[in-house]
Amino acid sequence: MDPKPTEQNKKKILEPTYHYMSQLLKIGEDYTTDKIPVSELVRAGQLLANFPNFHRFAAKGFEKTAIEPGDNAHYSEDEESILATVSGYPTVKKIRKPNCPDLVTVLSVEPLFVVSPDKMRVSLAIHPPLENGHSLQNKDIGKLLAEEAIVFGTDNENLENVKSFLAQEEKEFRKFVIASGQAVGESRNAYLRYDMEIGPIAGTILENGSIDFRNRRIMVAVSAGQCIATKIPAIQGEPGINVYEETTAAPEGKDLKVEVQSDAKFSPETMQVTATKDGVLSIVNNKIIKVLSHKTISSDVDFETGNVESMNAITILGSVQPGFCVTVGGDLKISGSIMSASATCDGNLVVRGGITGKNSSLLVKGDADINFIEQGSLKCGGIAVIRKQSYYSNIFAGSDIRCHDSSIIMGGQLISEGDITLGSVGSENSTPSLIAAGIVADRLEHLQQLKTSVLEQQDAIIQWLQRYRGSSKSKKIRQMEQQLADTKLLLMRVNLIPGTGKYSKVAGPDDAPQDNTENEDYINEGGIPIEDIKITVISSIFAGTIIRIGNRSLKLEKTVSNRQFKLHPNGKRILAGPIKR
Repeated sequence: MDPKPTEQNKKKILEPTYHYMSQLLKIGEDYTTDKIPVSELVRAGQLLANFPNFHRFAAKGFEKTAIEPGDNAHYSEDEESILATVSGYPTVKKIRKPNCPDLVTVLSVEPLFVVSPDKMRVSLAIHPPLENGHSLQNKDIGKLLAEEAIVFGTDNENLENVKSFLAQEEKEFRKFVIASGQAVGESRNAYLRYDMEIGPIAGTILENGSIDFRNRRIMVAVSAGQCIATKIPAIQGEPGINVYEETTAAPEGKDLKVEVQSDAKFSPETMQVTATKDGVLSIVNNKIIKVLSHKTISSDVDFETGNVESMNAITILGSVQPGFCVTVGGDLKISGSIMSASATCDGNLVVRGGITGKNSSLLVKGDADINFIEQGSLKCGGIAVIRKQSYYSNIFAGSDIRCHDSSIIMGGQLISEGDITLGSVGSENSTPSLIAAGIVADRLEHLQQLKTSVLEQQDAIIQWLQRYRGSSKSKKIRQMEQQLADTKLLLMRVNLIPGTGKYSKVAGPDDAPQDNTENEDYINEGGIPIEDIKITVISSIFAGTIIRIGNRSLKLEKTVSNRQFKLHPNGKRILAGPIKR
């Protein structure tokens, strides 16, 4: 195409010479369709546009129009020409840039081969052929693929469909998937296959996404020599192969260290866990297996029984009266209630009655299945199941917190390292609750302590300056300000996500303390997949409730119902969407 001198704002402007064919074509059968520009096929490295013999026009006072390379195009070494980076179809767009009075011509190339970002899929773009223009007609597509080093997973059936389509010379735009890679095979983690009936585990998520709230079976009897479980080793997935025949190894399946205690043993040869004596079974967090003796207390734990301390499994048919303690090495089942008392167990806990009183404290290594709790505290290493109510109580779980659909959470804190499922939360008059998922509870406490320290140190500086006027540059003030800066830096770096380091990064000389930790990026290397963590509310959650997922928090401005809270894909804020049934 020849250069066209034009005048813009009384300036003589020279348009570039385009080194490819382009026409306006009507596409489709609709008579209202406007003609659109269609370009011929160009090859990688081909010249797209330049200003030949510009010196002759420059002598007449002409200036070059501004041209720039767009997608899949680049300047020549002398920056006087624009060349195609890939084979494809050139496009021209005129744009206006800030602080530039004239329009800028941008040349791009739509690729002939569209490769997905993961290099696992290739589509062939076909544009309508131009008369006397270069196109895919009579081209060896296999050879073109080889030139692009696309050598794996070609779809021969679709390549035949491409040939048939090209033979029809249709004036249409089409894309055909012509190559697909082999996806990385899924690896399987090692797990324990239980070879005996261990019964339902309350809070189990069923295949349809609902939660099984059947009463948990506990104190399961086993006999000496009985096989309890078999370790199934991890399986490595098949490697992935992209269209360039580059391989990607599947992530290794995680091994499982089988821990056995008391009257249970594990044989590395048979990969089996067996009981060495008669007893009852305790499975803690699905990785620790115990076989213990079982004792039943048929009354309340009170002045008559005294405190209960045992290395075995205990069933209490009554309640635990105020001021008493129960400490067991296995599972603990309480048919009654816990009233201003404490219970500690190294297995799993089931409380059929309620937990009441400010002095009620429960510490459980495994799962905890409770009916309701009022003004107490519960900390468990596994799943926490709440069937009816949590009233101004603090519940911390090393896994999920799963509440019955009809349950009510009023005030207090629910903090889990996994997901949280809730019935309703709060009321118009109650103190707002804190609902935090994907959180290490101890780190959240540390974060709150640092915030308190910042306020205290700021107040201390103000009080010192008010007391000793003119001391703003004193050594004492400099020391106090440095201490405040150090505390702010720690506050900024605290990482709440399980599996990560306690702090988000190593502080350097350029780290600037900031008050707003919510806008900082956090390193999640080695941590749980925080993007998958969710807080699900079946009924209503009232305004004022604090929602926290990992390092992000949200205060609800209004009451909402049937919502699921997750992190935005960029990880910087929390989104609320409808529950997917």
